[in-house]
Amino acid sequence: MPKLIWSWQAYNHQINQEMVSRISLKNKNQKIGFLNLLLAVVGFSIPFSFAFNSIAIGVLFLYSFIGFKKNKYTFSNLKNEFGIHVLFIIYFLIQFIGVFYSDDLNLGFKYIIQNSVFLILPITFINLSDVMDYKKLKYGLYGFVIAVLIILLSIHVNIFNKILSQHLDYNSLLFHFVRVNFVQEGFVQIHPPYFGLMVVFSLVVVLKTTFSRNTVFNGIIKFFLMGYLLLSLYGISAFIPIILVLLLLVIYLIYLIKEKKFKLLLSILLPVLLVVIIAGSIINAKSISKFPGESLLGRIEWSFIKGKGDTSRPENWKSVISVIKDHPLIGVGTDGGLTYLQVYRSKTSESYINKHNAHNQYLETQLRHGILGFIVLLMIFYSLILRAKKSRDSTFCAFIFIFMIASITESYLMRQIGLTFFIFYALLFSTFYNFGNDKKALE
Repeated sequence: MPKLIWSWQAYNHQINQEMVSRISLKNKNQKIGFLNLLLAVVGFSIPFSFAFNSIAIGVLFLYSFIGFKKNKYTFSNLKNEFGIHVLFIIYFLIQFIGVFYSDDLNLGFKYIIQNSVFLILPITFINLSDVMDYKKLKYGLYGFVIAVLIILLSIHVNIFNKILSQHLDYNSLLFHFVRVNFVQEGFVQIHPPYFGLMVVFSLVVVLKTTFSRNTVFNGIIKFFLMGYLLLSLYGISAFIPIILVLLLLVIYLIYLIKEKKFKLLLSILLPVLLVVIIAGSIINAKSISKFPGESLLGRIEWSFIKGKGDTSRPENWKSVISVIKDHPLIGVGTDGGLTYLQVYRSKTSESYINKHNAHNQYLETQLRHGILGFIVLLMIFYSLILRAKKSRDSTFCAFIFIFMIASITESYLMRQIGLTFFIFYALLFSTFYNFGNDKKALE
C-alpha cells in the first residue's frame, strides 16, 4: 500500500512538472512571438514619424527587460562580446559631453535627446542577445521594406489622383513630380537623399528574399518589386542612391558570373533592362535639356552636359574643414557650430542661406566632436565591417557599404530617420551574427 501511494505521488509530481513545463514553454513562445512583432514594428516605424518611431523603440527597450537575462553587464562580457554595442554607447557619451561646450545649449540638448538611441538600442540588444535568431532579423527587415513600399504606393496614388482630378498631362510624372514634389505626396515627407538610401537598401532585401518555393512565381514577384523600386528612384531624383545601385549591380553581377548563377543573373538583368528601355524611350521623346533642374535627368544635364557639377557641397565642405582646423581636438560641440561655419561661407551661397550642416558624416563628426569622436565613428564602421565579412551575409555587407558610401555626401546621423535606420540595423545584424545561429538572414 505505501508503495502504491508513493507511485501515485510520483505520477502526480511528474504530471505537475509536465504542466509547469508546458505553461513555461507557452509563456516563452508568447514572449518570443511578441518580440518578433515588436522588431517588425520598429523596422516599420523608421521611415514614419518621429513620434511613432520613438514609441516603438521605447516599447522594445522596456520589453527587453521583461523575461530576458540581465547577467551580461560585466566588464568581461562588455569588452569581449558586446564591443560594437559599447562603441555606440561611448559615441553617445561623447555627444553628451559635447553639449556642455556648445554655443547653443538648447540645440545641443535637443540633439542629445534625439540621439539617445545611441544609448537605448545598444542596451536593448544586449538584453536580447540570448534570444536572437534569423527569424527576428527577418521580421525587422521585412517591417522596414513594407513601410518603404507603402510610402511609395501612397506617393503614386496621390500623384495619379492629382493628375486625374486636375487634368494634368501624364508627362508631369517626369517633369513635375520629381524630388521634393515627389516625396511630399507620401504619407510622410522624407528628405530625398534619405528616402533614396532606404529604397536602395529595400532593393537589396527584396533581391535576397525568397518569396515562394516556386521559382517562376518567386522570380515574378522579385521582378515587379525591384522594377518598381528602381523606377521610384527617378521620382526621388537623388544622385547617391543611383550611384549606389550601379556600384552594387556591378559587384553582384561579377559575383553571379563567377559563381555561374545564370538564372539569378537573368532575374536581376530583366528589371534593370526594363528601366533602361523606359528611360531610353523618354530621352528619345524629349530632349534632356527640357527636364527640370530638380529631376534626375535635369541634374545630369547640369552636371555632365553643361559641366557645372555640384558646387554647393564642395564649397560647404571648405567651410567645415576651416572650422575643423580651428577646433581639431574636441570639436565645436553637439550643436554643430553653425555660427562658426557661417563666418567662412559666402552670404550668397546655398549653405549660408539654408544654414546647412556638413553634408558629410565623417566631417560632421570631426566638426562636432573632434578627433576622439571621429576615431570612435571609424571604430564602429571598422567593427561592423569585420562582423559583416565574418558573417558572409551579403545583405549585412551591402548595408554597411551603402551607409558608408552615402555618408560621404550626407550627415545621416543628424536626423532621427537616418540615425535610427543605421543604429537599429547595425545592432540587429551584429547581435544576430555574434549570438544567433549561423543561418543567413534571408535564406
